[in-house]
Amino acid sequence: MANVVGERFQITIDRKVREQLGIQPGDRAVEWVEDGRLVVYFMPKPHARSLLGILKKPGTKPITDWQALKENAWAARTEEIMQALDADSRRHRQKAER
Repeated sequence: MANVVGERFQITIDRKVREQLGIQPGDRAVEWVEDGRLVVYFMPKPHARSLLGILKKPGTKPITDWQALKENAWAARTEEIMQALDADSRRHRQKAER
């Protein structure tokens, strides 16, 4: 079925076409011209479902205190860096003593 281009250069996608392509409200339409024809690719809208817990290991409790987790990670990384710096300082002192 042919559609009329509106004043704001919009067209309506026929229901049958929408259903065949699985187009939903909020999907993004990316268009370009190819050999003098309009090509439209529809991308699904970003989902709003949470991915929280997708990497959860079986038998572990879900993370509820993200701030504490972040602080623990920073503390662990700081400790790693301090140990590396300490080892480096000891190595330099040993070289200087020789």
